[in-house]
Amino acid sequence: MVDKKELGYSWVVALIFLIFAAWFGWHLYHKNILPEKEPTEAEIDVVSIIEKTIAVENRYIGYVTPINDVNVQPYISGFISEVLVEGGQKVKAGQKLVVIEQEQYKAALDAANASLNKAMADFNYAKNYYERIKKAGLKAVSQTEMDNAEASFLASQAILHQAKANVKQAEVDLGYTVVNSTINGVVGNVALTKGDYISPQNKLFSIVQTNPIRVVFSISDKDYLEENAKEKMFADERIRLKLADGSIYDYEGVFKYSDNQIDRATNSIAVYVDFENPQQKLIDKAYVTVMIEKDYRGILIKKDLVTLQSENSFVYVSEGNFVKKHNVKILAESGNNYVLENNFLPTMKLVAEKINLQSDNQKVKINEISNEKENK
Repeated sequence: MVDKKELGYSWVVALIFLIFAAWFGWHLYHKNILPEKEPTEAEIDVVSIIEKTIAVENRYIGYVTPINDVNVQPYISGFISEVLVEGGQKVKAGQKLVVIEQEQYKAALDAANASLNKAMADFNYAKNYYERIKKAGLKAVSQTEMDNAEASFLASQAILHQAKANVKQAEVDLGYTVVNSTINGVVGNVALTKGDYISPQNKLFSIVQTNPIRVVFSISDKDYLEENAKEKMFADERIRLKLADGSIYDYEGVFKYSDNQIDRATNSIAVYVDFENPQQKLIDKAYVTVMIEKDYRGILIKKDLVTLQSENSFVYVSEGNFVKKHNVKILAESGNNYVLENNFLPTMKLVAEKINLQSDNQKVKINEISNEKENK
């Protein structure tokens, strides 16, 4: 027979097991049917949206070239009697540079004048004789004599014209004995001395215009199309230079024109800009950094906060405790930033960190920080 104590002990163990099973079942049931606690809202840093004037600068490599430069060459041959300039000297248009021996050209002019005087005398005689023959008429002279008088008159007239032309040519040649500068500029190396023989085939030296002077640089075809859409290219921009020593050049440039064809190798087009150069800081063939500066009125924002898309680029903004996408228009690039058109509402704040929303108008916890902190 079963011991009563053992039987009582078994009932107690069974009862405890049933109570534990009932408690576990109740706890599991209520855990499944009761609502879960809502997750904690994400915390997002935002900053105020401030519109301001932003100077955007694009840089290009350019080179200096003169607007005008000439190779000085004589029009006539002869021996040099005077050299009136030296290398590096500034000259003005019309200034005397070199003088060629003039005696032979003066003599040629005197001879031409003498021939002119003789031709004038012969012409006057032939003219008077022809007029007398015409007055006498065919009753007094023969047709042959009339024809000879006319021919003599016409021949003397032609000789007179030729004599006058010879005098003008002799005067021109005498004038060419003085070689003058055709432009304002600086003289290059001069390796001439008195007594040297020169001819039209000789280059004597060069003169380079230094003030104003020109800088040439190239822009992309995209930049060209943007500029060409304006009434005048670079009309709303400042064109400045940085020199080889890092200093900023004192004068702003004036846009003159762009080239008429695209360079296929670089897909760019040349632009020509003139600069005042009174101190001759800009030297022919020197390289410079061209800075194109333009002021925009808009919002400056880091590039990594803008999501670029083919149709509508956007940023994240907050209104109240909700965050959403906001489509933007990019006006320009400035380093690691974009300049955006200000199409924001006064109630909006800009999300200052990269996020990825599961849905638009997501509720978040807003943490507004200063713009100075965001820009660091």
